[in-house]
This record gives sequence, structure tokens and C-alpha cells, in this order.
Amino acid sequence: MSPRYDVPKAAPEPLRQVQLFVNSADVQHGVDWLPEWLAERGLGSELERARALREALRLLVLANNGRPLDEAAAAHVNAAAARVTLRLEPAGGVRVVSEGDAIDDIVATAFGAMIDGTWERLKACRNCHWSFYDYSPNRSATWCSMQLCGNRKKTRAYRRRKAAL
Repeated sequence: MSPRYDVPKAAPEPLRQVQLFVNSADVQHGVDWLPEWLAERGLGSELERARALREALRLLVLANNGRPLDEAAAAHVNAAAARVTLRLEPAGGVRVVSEGDAIDDIVATAFGAMIDGTWERLKACRNCHWSFYDYSPNRSATWCSMQLCGNRKKTRAYRRRKAAL
């Protein structure tokens, strides 16, 4: 779907689908793949609903990377959750399910990840807002990639320190 190098930071399925949905826009370069994502799923008329959900989820994954939780984003995701339900599994576990469309499936998957504890590892880069999965043992990753944003951030800081001398 997107040209970004994100395979090393790809979330495990099914959370990967939420990551791809959030990454259907390259904020830094102003590229939006959401219309194609919707067309592939027969949801071309749902652009505004999908765009609002995508941006709310982006704010939530930014909160997983140290930003304050955006209350309006949380309220939007809560409103979208009205279209999903909880099911008790035969083994006694709880599963979030959607009886709706692919956008509802994204909401159900996000809530399922919140329940199973994997949601906190889905983050958005502080620099470019690209979503990535934090595989670090202590959950301390802050950039989408050391080669991209991490390198840029550290190089800028180094140059600032050198210029101050």
C-alpha cells in the first residue's frame, strides 16, 4: 500500500491492518492512499468517516509515544465503537467483533488490541507521525526508523551542539 520502509516495524496481524489504515496517509509528504484503501473494499462513499477515524487513531497512537491523550480523538473512537460488540469465546475469553464494514473491523481490531495489551506497542513517530510497532523489550522506541527519523533528529541535535561552540 505505501512505499515507506516499515516491514521491520510491522505490527503482528491483525493489528497490522490498523497500522496500515493509519499509515494510509504520509503526513510528511501530503500523500493520501485512503481513497484506494476504501475502493478496494467497496467503501468509496465512506471517505469522510474513514478519514476522521484514521486521524483519531493516529492521535491515539501518538499518545502511545508520549503525547497527551487527545480527548476529542478518544471520543471519536468511542463513538465509532458503537458499531462493534463483545463476544464471549467458548474458552472464556472476550473478543471484539464487527458485523459491519472494513472500517468497523479496524475499530474492532483496535479495541481487541487494547484488551490483549498489544495496543501500547503501536505508536506513531514523534517526527513524521508514521505508525510503527515497538518491538523493543522496554517499549522505549520513539521513531519509525533509526535510518529515517532517528538519524535526522540526532543529526540536527549534533549540528546544533556544534554550531553553539
